[in-house]
Amino acid sequence: MAAKGDSTRSAIPAALAAERWFFPAAALYGAVAVPASVYGMLDGEQHIPGLATRAAHAHELLFGYALAVVAGYLTGRASAARLALLLGFWLAARVSYLMAPYGVPAALLNTGFAAAMALTVAPKLIRAAKKWRNKMLGPLIVALAIAVSVFHLALVVESPRFQLLALRESVVMLALLMLFMGGRIIAPAVAGAIERSGGTMEARVQPRIEGALLLVMLVAVLGTACPRADEVAGVSLIAAGVLAAVRLLRWRLWHCRSRTDLLCLGAGYGWLAAGLILLGSARLGALPIATATHGITVGALGSLTTAVMGRVHLVKCRVRPESAGRTMSLIAVAMSAAALVRIAGGGTAGTLWLAAALWSMGLLLLLGLFRRFRQ
Repeated sequence: MAAKGDSTRSAIPAALAAERWFFPAAALYGAVAVPASVYGMLDGEQHIPGLATRAAHAHELLFGYALAVVAGYLTGRASAARLALLLGFWLAARVSYLMAPYGVPAALLNTGFAAAMALTVAPKLIRAAKKWRNKMLGPLIVALAIAVSVFHLALVVESPRFQLLALRESVVMLALLMLFMGGRIIAPAVAGAIERSGGTMEARVQPRIEGALLLVMLVAVLGTACPRADEVAGVSLIAAGVLAAVRLLRWRLWHCRSRTDLLCLGAGYGWLAAGLILLGSARLGALPIATATHGITVGALGSLTTAVMGRVHLVKCRVRPESAGRTMSLIAVAMSAAALVRIAGGGTAGTLWLAAALWSMGLLLLLGLFRRFRQ
């Protein structure tokens, strides 16, 4: 009997990979929710309550799609019970918000998912951190969870000002997260590719630039929270964009022309640099903030998350990322085109639909890649 029990327990995996569940869920939801929200915003009568306004559109992009990607990437391997809890919270939060965004259940479930993710991810990141730059990642995840709770509290008490503040802070904090994690992913991958081709990459870690990036982005986070600090926030965001561009150039991705997966990651990081400069310029009054924000939320978030999800999935499947180079290229082109259309189109109905279609096409191509290469 003992031997039978032991064999039964051994058949149950001790831990499961979070990205295997969250990445497809995020891609599918993102592909459906964005065009559905465009329909909801443009149609005055028939719509899903949780996708009927610009704030709801932003909520599901940031707290629905983006946080699912973050949970999949940073959770790593976890017990089946823990993953079931996280994924169940996320699914319930999506349904409750779509059906009744102003209700208490939506507030509790969305806050619950964010809190559960932070409690799962942040302690592990804090324990693993050795340098001061790395120690900021755990608190950043906690701050994102707090932003979710602030948004829903503002929704319940009907405070549009704090709803907008929570969304704007989340955009800046997600940009900071992408700056940090993008460097951790791109630099070693590019260095390895260059070294295998017989070269060397001296500017791998770039601690001074990374430290400066973190500091100016923290100033931008604080400046975004202060109603009379637009100039401080704007200058800080522009400085961060310039530093990110310098960091990207020093990685010398042109030496990896045959590695489409790395070029796609670089394109996402390039969008992040451009998006920060655009957002900073908007805070200084040069262009509308809503337009500039899409450089980060569509250009950077779309390009970088799809490139990361695709590359991680291929590596987990033990497939050379170059094998899916054409698909990864098409995804990157679709996301970049979506961002360009959204930024340059002025928010007309036609450009909103075209940008949403390109966004969805990129995510559907990613789902096709997941299906083609299975773990």
